[in-house]
Amino acid sequence: MVLTTSSVQGGKRLYMLHQGDYERSTYGPFIGDAGLDFEALSAAFRNESYSQAEAKGEDYSSLYESDFPAWLVAKGILSLVETVDVEISVNTSGDDAYVPKHWPTCPECGDGRGELQYGEVRRSLNRIKTFKRCTKCSNEWGHTEEANDSRWPMLEDDGRDTPAACVPFAISKATGIDFATVLNVCKRHDWSTTGMSPANAIVAARELGFRLTWVDLLSSKTPTSPTLKRLLPELSDGRNYVVGTKGHWLAIVGGRIVDNDNDTGLGSRVLELYEVTRVQAMAA
Repeated sequence: MVLTTSSVQGGKRLYMLHQGDYERSTYGPFIGDAGLDFEALSAAFRNESYSQAEAKGEDYSSLYESDFPAWLVAKGILSLVETVDVEISVNTSGDDAYVPKHWPTCPECGDGRGELQYGEVRRSLNRIKTFKRCTKCSNEWGHTEEANDSRWPMLEDDGRDTPAACVPFAISKATGIDFATVLNVCKRHDWSTTGMSPANAIVAARELGFRLTWVDLLSSKTPTSPTLKRLLPELSDGRNYVVGTKGHWLAIVGGRIVDNDNDTGLGSRVLELYEVTRVQAMAA
């Protein structure tokens, strides 16, 4: 049995008694004189237990270390200190939550503070939406975008993340017209979140001042539809193209593929090929 002590006034000590090598038991706290010799006290407890067994004519002495603390109390060597069990809880939610005063004041209620919140992440453009939310009334303000990875600059929104927008994206890249302008024109020609027909796309490109001229794929070295990999070397680096694969459009600009879909592999079959040329300046 081992013990820990703590000083109290009047030459007394607080004692905690511990026993067991594997399944530990703790007894206490007790108060007693400072400097108690527990080795000598344990020997006295053992000798008294042996003497009692002998007096009873017992062949064995049933001595347990767990009886030692009670023996110390019975002898007046230690006194058990009364304790009170208290459940403690420090509330940090609701009205008791930490709200830094350096957060901006809510422009709506004027009472709460604006906690920084994060919204949609656009990793392809290294952008993440941020805004402030009031801790009192949940009003939101200050919506903006910042770099998702501060080590790199944000890229401009070129429409690559817009759902079902491969057609306006390809036209934008092949013509050099910003995506928002192309998308608005495509919307007037029946573009929707389900896509857009090639015929309407050709009309939209014409409105933007560009012609999409059909290129006969069967004029290549083989009479079957070529793959992107085989087609690329046959195209002029000085011209821009729009390419149609199964259910998808992409652009080829300066001999390089510009695509908003990472799943379009070089082994994809090319079903449509349009050369993109300017016909007139777009009307203001």
